[in-house]
Amino acid sequence: MHTFRSVISVVAILGLSIVARADDTEKAIRKAVERSTLNEEGTKPFHLKATVAPTLERDRGSNRTGDIEIWWMSPTQWKREVHSPGFHQVAIINGENEWQKNDGNYFPEWLRETAMALIEPVPSLDKVLEQVQEADVKKLAGSTYFTWAILSTDGNVQKGLGASIAITENTGLLFYGGGSAWGGLYKDYKNFHNRVVARTVSGGSPEVTAVITTLEDLGNVPAGFFETSAPGGDAELLHTVVVDELSLRRNLLPAKPVDWSPLKDGPLEGVLTTQIAVDRMGNVRQVGTIVSDNPAANEDARQAIMQMHFKPYLQNGAPVQVVSRVTMPFKTVRPTGAETFDSARNYFEHGRHVSFPAAGRGQPYILHATFEARVAAGSVETGQYTDTWKNDSEWRREATIGNSRFIRARHGETWYERADGPDSAMLRLVFKFIEPIPAIDTFVESDWKIRRERSGEMKTIRVLSGYESSDGSLDPVHARAYWFDENGKLLRTYFSGIETHRYEFKDFAGVAIAREIRVLHDDQVGMLIRVTDVGPVEALDETLFELPGNEWTRQFTAEAR
Repeated sequence: MHTFRSVISVVAILGLSIVARADDTEKAIRKAVERSTLNEEGTKPFHLKATVAPTLERDRGSNRTGDIEIWWMSPTQWKREVHSPGFHQVAIINGENEWQKNDGNYFPEWLRETAMALIEPVPSLDKVLEQVQEADVKKLAGSTYFTWAILSTDGNVQKGLGASIAITENTGLLFYGGGSAWGGLYKDYKNFHNRVVARTVSGGSPEVTAVITTLEDLGNVPAGFFETSAPGGDAELLHTVVVDELSLRRNLLPAKPVDWSPLKDGPLEGVLTTQIAVDRMGNVRQVGTIVSDNPAANEDARQAIMQMHFKPYLQNGAPVQVVSRVTMPFKTVRPTGAETFDSARNYFEHGRHVSFPAAGRGQPYILHATFEARVAAGSVETGQYTDTWKNDSEWRREATIGNSRFIRARHGETWYERADGPDSAMLRLVFKFIEPIPAIDTFVESDWKIRRERSGEMKTIRVLSGYESSDGSLDPVHARAYWFDENGKLLRTYFSGIETHRYEFKDFAGVAIAREIRVLHDDQVGMLIRVTDVGPVEALDETLFELPGNEWTRQFTAEAR
């Protein structure tokens, strides 16, 4: 299943909003999917070739490379050849007859799902549309997302894996989809007769990207090209079925209990789940992304799941490959002598109170700042930022540069937001850089790892979520990190490949405000923010906190304000 974390970490900075479900939701999704589906009635016969390789450089050693070629006459007459290290299959369907020649006894699930995604982006569409009726609906950066959870259980505990579909608003095309044993991120659409086909499809974990190099009319094929009675075929065909966890667990053979390693961070007990692929002999061959109450337990879980063994799963008396789920509880202890850290929540909340005057100290204030940034026109200009705060429910933040402005305000229970001009998205980022600590309702505690670390000459506590390589490099898409000094003051942040460093702290009403914030990308300063003054304020016109006609519902944004 394609992970969605990569899409969520970038657009969260720009904000998102809930949208009401339209009456024609099912119609819109069905139309988006069917426009891009090749293996259905009405598609002109085609010949397709695609190459598959890992999306990220760090996964180049995964051997997830391959080629896919499909000759398609109709839903009941087609031929497909797939090739990857360790597996090669030629399969022919002709009416009710099927012919296969397999070199290798396991069809890698990542390759099977990729081959399917190229021509049928959402298998079992009717079932998916039923699930969509219970989905959460959100609008994100030009796309509408429908998300839901697919629960699984070992019979004692249960946990959900996320599933979703996203439709790009201006094209009405499928942007992303993912569920049990299917999924992909779809890009580079081009017309093919009465279809609009994504020429680039990414999915899986580790993620692979398939690129269609040929999509053309089938034309004439040699006589007997779709013949299923030719000699040399396998007597036992290789099929893959999707089954629920309890059905698969009936075939689970006894195994020793999991020996859970001590964990330095996060919850000591909880539940985890993942998708697995099992071959025809009952061996686990692929473990997907593990969703856990403490990701630090994932490696032990992965090793334990890979060692599971099942009796062959039979369909119509013949063994088949199986895609299913494994759900399990974990329980462990802290390492002997290990330092115990506070929760990420408490580091964030304490850091907010000692670093930002809007954290509710009770002293109304007005803060002014300037910032230098490159605007959409290409020039470097100076912008202005003003934060007027009366109390938790009456405040206004405004950033302007050139002819653009971005305002966010609150008056009582009503929130407001206004964005004008070509640089309003950049101004939204200024808000994020000035107050970067995520709101408590926007993260999961178990995602965060905490340790002591030096940042320059300073001793700090780092709170990190996301991938970190063995050399300490942080993933520019998946990682978020915050460095606090021993008093809880925020010194540095990292998100979406962007660093902020905070300098020249001065006290205001017991809060240590950074008077200079440097925003770096690839070690180069991309924005310089300077707080020019901050001071108490008394008389404030309450209309300052109102923006009639720009009411806004604050949900699913990473910012606290």
